[in-house]
Amino acid sequence: MLRVALLCDTGCLIEGESTMDMIKLNFKLGALEVEYEGPEGFAGVSLLPLMQGVTELDIPHIAVHAPANGSVGAQVSGESPSANGGSKLSTTDFAVRMGSKSGSDLALAAAAYLHLTMGMDEFRRHDILGAMKGAKQFYKASYGGNLTKSLDMLTKTGRLQNPGSDTYALPYYESENAKKYL
Repeated sequence: MLRVALLCDTGCLIEGESTMDMIKLNFKLGALEVEYEGPEGFAGVSLLPLMQGVTELDIPHIAVHAPANGSVGAQVSGESPSANGGSKLSTTDFAVRMGSKSGSDLALAAAAYLHLTMGMDEFRRHDILGAMKGAKQFYKASYGGNLTKSLDMLTKTGRLQNPGSDTYALPYYESENAKKYL
């Protein structure tokens, strides 16, 4: 038996195992999850190219929910990002692309999301925390507890601006830096 786990540059996770001519794959990209179990030939010829195409699509973020009857539905969450800042990236997307490894890094990714995706010039602490919590693969409870320290450090180093009490903004150069991840 051969087991494989791949993390692609768009943040998707592909896990699989193979025995003789049969293969089992689990593909995750945000809320989208596809499981396949069957002949290896079909997976290589049809399924994997299809999944690669899905990772390259420029689609709005979709939140999948399971209603009480057990069927799975999809619901587009929030306003259309293109109507706001023009980006369709989530906090998770920015965190992956910016290489977030700490609470401060995730707070900066959240600020990039709020500014570039949501079109907000200024945002409050609770906006940043909400965006951070949306990045479930990155967020840890300790990040919320240490958020004040992270925001203080980001403002002292000039990576965030603090134009008013509990109000933050992404400086021009940080905004331009984050745009390279679009």
